[in-house]
Amino acid sequence: MDAVDLIRAGQETETPWRFRLDELGWRDMVTALGQDTLPFVGLWCDETDVHALFMPSARQPLAATLALEDGRYPALSPARPISSLYERMAYDLQGAEAMWAVDVRPLVDHAVWSATQPLAASPGPAGGHKGMISFQPSETLLAAGGVNGGAGPATGGMETPVHVAMAFAGETITQAEAVSGYAHRGLALRWRNSRVEDACRLSGRVAAGCSVAHQVAFCQAVEAACGRAVGPEAGLIRVVLAELERIALHLHTLGGLARGAGARVVASRCAWFREKLLAESAPVIGSRLLMDHCVPGGVSLRDATGLGELCARLAALGEEIYPALASLWRTYPALSARLGGLGPVNAAVLDRVGVDGPIARASGRDCDGRRTQRAYQPLWRLTAGQQGGTAEDRALVLLDEIGESLRMLGEAGPRLGLTAGGRVDLPMQDGEGVGTMEGPWGSVVYWVRLHAGRVAQVFTHDPAFAALMAFEATLPGLNVADLALARQSLGVNAAALDG
Repeated sequence: MDAVDLIRAGQETETPWRFRLDELGWRDMVTALGQDTLPFVGLWCDETDVHALFMPSARQPLAATLALEDGRYPALSPARPISSLYERMAYDLQGAEAMWAVDVRPLVDHAVWSATQPLAASPGPAGGHKGMISFQPSETLLAAGGVNGGAGPATGGMETPVHVAMAFAGETITQAEAVSGYAHRGLALRWRNSRVEDACRLSGRVAAGCSVAHQVAFCQAVEAACGRAVGPEAGLIRVVLAELERIALHLHTLGGLARGAGARVVASRCAWFREKLLAESAPVIGSRLLMDHCVPGGVSLRDATGLGELCARLAALGEEIYPALASLWRTYPALSARLGGLGPVNAAVLDRVGVDGPIARASGRDCDGRRTQRAYQPLWRLTAGQQGGTAEDRALVLLDEIGESLRMLGEAGPRLGLTAGGRVDLPMQDGEGVGTMEGPWGSVVYWVRLHAGRVAQVFTHDPAFAALMAFEATLPGLNVADLALARQSLGVNAAALDG
């Protein structure tokens, strides 16, 4: 039996796509996952159970649930290495111990909290460290000679708060690993038993620059739990917001890469184009940050009836500015010289960590969640891809996606009428739902459980976990001076990672 059959052989639950397994069934599932290509989304715990979520198809989730036995469960990480980050998070927050896990070090708890395992039924005592955060290097890093350098939040830069502990010879990194947890905000606890509108607002603050993707996925999960779906026009408005967000974040990323590579003319051009788009959009949408415009049951814009005309103006701006920007990027000598060959992500890394989005597309993988989403069907078409998987390839994929998103905005404009999208009344019944959205860096997935008209629990999957593991895989052999460029080209986001 494959993993899907093993999961479906479990006991049915009140949720038709979630099945409860016993320990032997869970172990059989883990064994099968070692040879199975079933897409893994994530793992999380509540006070009594551990849950693993998979997506056999883009529209059909599948989850396995196992009751914790004395706070323990068999680990998934021997079969799916990416799950080690989720297992470490579950232990730090709930005290759920993954037996035979590949890595048992803390992920976000650095012994400075007021209580350990704060989401457990009985939280533990406060951590013992009140000063500097301690770091426990892995055996791999110790075997490479131990830590003799680092870069991160304590070294004075403005980069994302992920510390990189390194062993290096001369200027070349021989082994390195990332230390996260600095941006932990306790989202799991803040979501618990919250009002739906407050939970939606919080989802928009998980990852800067990806608010629309997170809020659309959250709203879809709530709507699925209620057995409802928004109308075609509201779905199309969400697409417009998501594509505008994609353009804005890609321009921000490309500007940062150009600045780091010494191409300040290109960086300023990216920033100027981004500013023009956001300044044009804000009066219609209601904000420049694109937060809080996707709500359960519909959308909320300042002037939704003007969105069609806005799309036409943005597309016109794109026709005026984008071709010259794309040509400048492709012909500017410093960019290819600095980014070419930098930080390659090969097929083995893609398979090991399950990364998707622009990182995978830059390595030759044909993966884009927009292909299967109904609202995108009249608009989406294949985005040009690259094959080398380097920082230069990733930048060119982002550049191509900006052009594609501008085209989609132009085509979406005439399809938007004057009904402002409409709203769907949600009964807020007890239940579970899953929502998914292709964000700027890959798929964003939400699982939401509703109870008594409130949000009982939320689990979120963000590309940040896979991006972090891909980043670590690119570090050996990298020049220390190129560390920031590699990290930015992979979209490593500490806030989304730490939760």
